Amino acid sequence: MRPKKRRFVVRSVAILLFIMTALTICYVSDIGDREAGKQTGSLEEKQRSILEKGTSSGSEMALRDSDRDLSKDNILPAARIKIAILIDDIGYDIRLLRELIKIDAPLTFAVLPYNLHSVDAARVLHAKGKEVILHLPMEPHTYPDEQPGAGALFIRMDGEAIRKQIEEDIAAVPFVSGVNNHMGSRFMEDEGKLSIVFDELKKRNLFFIDSRTTPSSKAEEAAKTSGIPFISRKIFIDTERNYTATLQNLMNLSGKAYGYPSETVLAIGHPYPDTIRALQKAIPVLKAKGVVIVPVSDLVK
Repeated sequence: MRPKKRRFVVRSVAILLFIMTALTICYVSDIGDREAGKQTGSLEEKQRSILEKGTSSGSEMALRDSDRDLSKDNILPAARIKIAILIDDIGYDIRLLRELIKIDAPLTFAVLPYNLHSVDAARVLHAKGKEVILHLPMEPHTYPDEQPGAGALFIRMDGEAIRKQIEEDIAAVPFVSGVNNHMGSRFMEDEGKLSIVFDELKKRNLFFIDSRTTPSSKAEEAAKTSGIPFISRKIFIDTERNYTATLQNLMNLSGKAYGYPSETVLAIGHPYPDTIRALQKAIPVLKAKGVVIVPVSDLVK
């Protein structure tokens, strides 16, 4: 082969080998890049998935922690306080009574006998599923300057007169399940007279609530002797007839002032406009705190 032709062949082979080597290197590099890309994408997807799961899990945990905190703040322990709220002096104003009935709680109502709206009030309350008791007038120490009202029991009465008056008073207020005293600071201190009253109540399966109008009340002793269901009032919520004070008294029912968390509390109020406003404000808050509001009969049972 001629030298000139030989050099041409060598150069051609060298160029071909160079081109083949270059193509091989590019191909391998491209495959490596694609594989690296796949691995990188896979890693990013895994990281994104882990991050998303982690974020979601963290949010759920934070929410659960928040719920637990709210639970601690708003719900009392298992041994929750149980209260009954008794509204005295029903029978004067049917308009105020209708406002009280709208309150979302099982309030109990003590109806005076022989008032203008006594019978109508008892019927309306019964129709609405509210508990009705007789607000039995009794002689106070301030008598005769302060009159207890029609149907009252007096110390001067003998047993027969007391029994007859009780029978008439109970008949004057329909649907009653129990009785509490209206005034009566003097009468409630006479255990003998009270025993006559309680014997009559026992015959009719009625309970008695001591409104505690005197610190010298003998009602508990007489109730034990007669064997009737009995409970005493623990607080008057509206002695000041003031919205702010009444509201504070109601809110105190969820605290330790009255034996929380293991004791029951009977509170008595009246159909005053400020009392109604305070009840409307306080009851949703008490419920949110876990306070259980029940009819009075649940406590005497």
